[in-house]
Amino acid sequence: MKTPFFLKLVCCTGLLAFLISYCGKDADNKPKDGINVVVETANGVTYKLFVKEGVADYNGILVMGSGNDAENPGPGSLDGDTEIALCRKAAENNYVAAIVKYRKTPGLANWDASSDIVAEDYDKCITTLAGKFGLDKNRSVVGGYSYAAYMLLNNTAWTAKLAYCQGVLAACGAIEGATYFHLPIYTVTCSGSPDPGGLSGKALYDAINNTSPFKLKSEGVTDTGCNSHCGGNWTNQLFAKMQNWLAA
Repeated sequence: MKTPFFLKLVCCTGLLAFLISYCGKDADNKPKDGINVVVETANGVTYKLFVKEGVADYNGILVMGSGNDAENPGPGSLDGDTEIALCRKAAENNYVAAIVKYRKTPGLANWDASSDIVAEDYDKCITTLAGKFGLDKNRSVVGGYSYAAYMLLNNTAWTAKLAYCQGVLAACGAIEGATYFHLPIYTVTCSGSPDPGGLSGKALYDAINNTSPFKLKSEGVTDTGCNSHCGGNWTNQLFAKMQNWLAA
């Protein structure tokens, strides 16, 4: 595994702002439109679950994660508007969706250990939901915004921990030096390279080795309609890619 180059520059450039500035607003989480929302703890992990009432057979599992402060990250948030919007949309379309409260990680002090911890909590959440709803673990997609996206990209580039999943949704996350991932990725960013620490969006997709068996199912988007970290509204695009991966 590889520590991102931007760790060497933090003191001089203030690049931590890209994560500190991402703090999702609280959203209205009351049940509505037939979607039950509940916070549960099982298998050593806490998550906010979104499921539609009265569904006999769910289409698959989506687990999302939040942004954080890379210098001193706390546990993942369950209340970000962006994660909630995507999970609600997935639940409305008969998917089991959850936001995982990943544990406190070392952050910049140990980037690789942090991504291992986050990936382990995603795996625990998927395992729990698969058992609860009678689904195979491989009928799952993982995703995250900002810090969670960075963690997922780092882990899936250098390890096969989540290789059973159908893909990674990485919104406003970057990685340096990765030309291979253990599963398909969808990487989306704003124009102007607002996600420090490596490549993201179309540039990251282009860097994936053409011999990778997952490149054809991957996609990289650089949104010219925004130019700040996590400045785009990508709920529909992220949902469409998840649906495409789980339709196979």
